Amino acid sequence: MQTRVFIVHMLPARAARFFARASATGMMTEGYVWIVTDNVGTSLDVLPEHTIETMQGVVSFRPYVAKSVRTTDFTARFVTQFIAKYHQYTDVRMARPTVYQYWAYDVACAVAIATEKLKRVRFSNLGFQTLEGEGKRLLDGLVPTPAGPKLLRSILEAEFDGLAGRFRLVDRHLQIPIYEVVNLIGEKARGIGFWSPGSGLLRLLNSSNCQSGAICSMSTGKALKPVIWPGDSITVPKGWDFPVNGKILRIGVPVRREFKFFVNVENNPNTNTSSISGYSIDVFDAAVKKLPYALRYQYIPYDCANSYELLVSQVFFKNLDAAVGDVTIVANRTRYVDFTMPYTESGVSMLVLAKNDGKLSTWIFLEPLTKGLWIVTLLFLFATGLLVWLIEHPTNVEFQGSKLRQFSTVFYFTFSTLTFSHDQIIKKLRSKVLVVIWCFVVLVLVQTYTASLSSLLTARRLQPSVTDPWQLLRNGDCVGYQNGSFVQARLKQIGFGEHKIKVFSTLEQYANALRAGSKHGGVSAIFDEVPYLNSFLTQYGQEFKIVGPVDRTNGFGFVFPKGSPMVPDLSKAILNLREGSEGLEIENKWFGDATLPLHHDNPDTDFAHLTLRSFKGLFIINGITLGVTLLITLPKFIRARNTEPINASSQSAFESGETASNNEPEPLPDGTAEDSAPAESPPE
Repeated sequence: MQTRVFIVHMLPARAARFFARASATGMMTEGYVWIVTDNVGTSLDVLPEHTIETMQGVVSFRPYVAKSVRTTDFTARFVTQFIAKYHQYTDVRMARPTVYQYWAYDVACAVAIATEKLKRVRFSNLGFQTLEGEGKRLLDGLVPTPAGPKLLRSILEAEFDGLAGRFRLVDRHLQIPIYEVVNLIGEKARGIGFWSPGSGLLRLLNSSNCQSGAICSMSTGKALKPVIWPGDSITVPKGWDFPVNGKILRIGVPVRREFKFFVNVENNPNTNTSSISGYSIDVFDAAVKKLPYALRYQYIPYDCANSYELLVSQVFFKNLDAAVGDVTIVANRTRYVDFTMPYTESGVSMLVLAKNDGKLSTWIFLEPLTKGLWIVTLLFLFATGLLVWLIEHPTNVEFQGSKLRQFSTVFYFTFSTLTFSHDQIIKKLRSKVLVVIWCFVVLVLVQTYTASLSSLLTARRLQPSVTDPWQLLRNGDCVGYQNGSFVQARLKQIGFGEHKIKVFSTLEQYANALRAGSKHGGVSAIFDEVPYLNSFLTQYGQEFKIVGPVDRTNGFGFVFPKGSPMVPDLSKAILNLREGSEGLEIENKWFGDATLPLHHDNPDTDFAHLTLRSFKGLFIINGITLGVTLLITLPKFIRARNTEPINASSQSAFESGETASNNEPEPLPDGTAEDSAPAESPPE
């Protein structure tokens, strides 16, 4: 049998003979697990030595009796009296009391307590009479006492601290609150933990779980102490092993001429054996290791001439027990066999030649940002410039002069912030804070715009030559498929004529046909399943592109006969494999460190344009800053305009584009103006 875990429920004497047989047949060795119930567990410490030797490594349960002063005193007295009465037994182990002796003592105490209680309350002459000549069969000769029902009720209601713990009967059964888990090592059962209905398995007991009068330790963890299994092994057995006479499954694998990534069969003529490897083989082997039972199998190479229908039929007719390989899950095949869940990607796509398209749109530099984002950016740009002008105009000569000069200064300053080339012409703190925040927004916009434009230019240059199978039909192009694939029927359903469909068997034929093109004896596209196309790209790289999927399939699966119980188990194992790191390691082993991504129908549509939502937070912060600054600046600007005296000379100078000097000379006493020019004039 493949089973290596056994639970024994016997009386101690019968269990002793049973384990002697198990030891003689080699079943008490490493890899086996033996668990005995409390029938045997309570007697482990008093079994004979020759029996203990055949039960090493056994795990058992027994009612827990905490050590106390009372139990120590009882054990000493019990051993002394037992040896005195049964001195002919030289095995000291049999003189030790078990939980049965503790229970017998507690039951006797319960009867005595009940009897004393009845004597004090009602019955002063309580006793039992026996018939004459019935001393040898005391129980049969007992005469019922009138106090029997009262005595029984009193016993059932008794509750006290006994040797074995708290004595309490529920439905006439003694309650056992805690069991001890023991491991038989050497001459005694070693405690490895405890079990209780409320707490489950515990390494050590908490003080709240201890019985009164017991000495208990605090719990330090949920896990049990290490178990020493049969054969002195500390390794946890897996619970099963390969059966000696179990059936070996005959699993067929297809002999491939190409696409040997999935199944590769190499024959050795010297030894007349076959070496089988591949991605599908590794996945199946790894999934079998995750099964909770043994599965013995051998791979049988089957040359199906690239027709997987023949391989599937061999499983249906019971010539093979299963089939492992790159077998696609197709609805028609599920009528005869069962498939596990797919272990690869699904779908049929087109493999086409990539073209380097150098034609770029004249306005491609506008495409990284959406129209809304462009508009909002320009609005904030002008708003920032206008607010800077409001702050700086009353006191900063750089923002004064003719209207044309003021507009050009503001226009140049605001747009120069986009390239961070603006001059340090602002003086006010409010203007500097406003410009710093705006420059931060511009920094984020410029960096993301640059990255997006680079990505867009690259994507536009590497375009597939064909993006739609209907385009091939309209142009009358030839297409190809893999020899033996069901894709041929799919192409005919789409509308391709027989003379427009070509069959290929090797990866080199794929590449040469696509390079030649439909007009020169080749094809414009090859239709195949995604796993095959990904394996093709691992060798031929970016010269070709995958477009699709153009049809839906369920991927590759393992084939088993209808109703096979291994299908759901293997499906769960495959699911665990794909979700974990082991599945990724197998994939990287055969297809490289990274799976090549699919290229969809139109690479332009895959490009993610930058929208206003992407920078919503930045514009909110900048907008709040603009609003607060405007509320502070606008009243001051209006007040300055209303109170500032403007004389004729300054007005004339303002209109002519000249600015007054900060060091304007004092007027002469005679009221005539000084003819000399100002010592310093601001630059135009």
